Amino acid sequence: MNIILIQKEELTGNRAVIRGERHAHMRSVLKCTPGKTIKAGILNGLMGTADVVSINDDEAVLDIAAAEKPPAPREISVILALPRPKVFRRIFFFLVCAGIKDIHIINTWRVEKSYWKSPYLENTGEYAFEALQQAKDTIMPKVSFHRFFMDFVKNELPEISKDKSRWLAEPTAEKGEELKEPAVIAIGPEGGFIQREIDTFIRCGFKGFSFGERILTTEHAVPYIIGRFG
Repeated sequence: MNIILIQKEELTGNRAVIRGERHAHMRSVLKCTPGKTIKAGILNGLMGTADVVSINDDEAVLDIAAAEKPPAPREISVILALPRPKVFRRIFFFLVCAGIKDIHIINTWRVEKSYWKSPYLENTGEYAFEALQQAKDTIMPKVSFHRFFMDFVKNELPEISKDKSRWLAEPTAEKGEELKEPAVIAIGPEGGFIQREIDTFIRCGFKGFSFGERILTTEHAVPYIIGRFG
């Protein structure tokens, strides 16, 4: 953890009582003692520091001074075909760390139906909280799950892609021009989008681009693609 996040319901004025994993981190990693000042922030609010008032085996009492804005979010919306659930958790963690605040998980022809039943999909708030503490950020991302591809394209995609450049990660496409924000990027499953799905995105104004001849797993392709945006 590079920042201790405080939930608003934990605050009384500017004092908070911390238990659980954050408390354990303060004791075992940060070696907190009364009087120590650590980095802290308010979930979905400002960030700054916290003075340790007291700390024992069960809890820590902090006085919070939060007056700084969190890092600016990336102007990128990510549309991601649902990968294997354990891989999804790692990709999602990266996206939150990278400052992506608009994440859409979609179904495609090559996505296994069983993936949608995974409990990993129910814990995005927990994963995001962990990632924000890693990245020294306070603002939760918006995460949406879309089980029906065509309904997503018809009802959600026009608003998501409004006033943004539109990119489709597609190994068979040309390398294309420089990628710049604000943008929306669609990334397919292992094996890629099928041709019908590619054609659908193209009709919606997306441009295909390739990130080279080498075939990457989704887990490695996502950070590579996000890193391409200037």
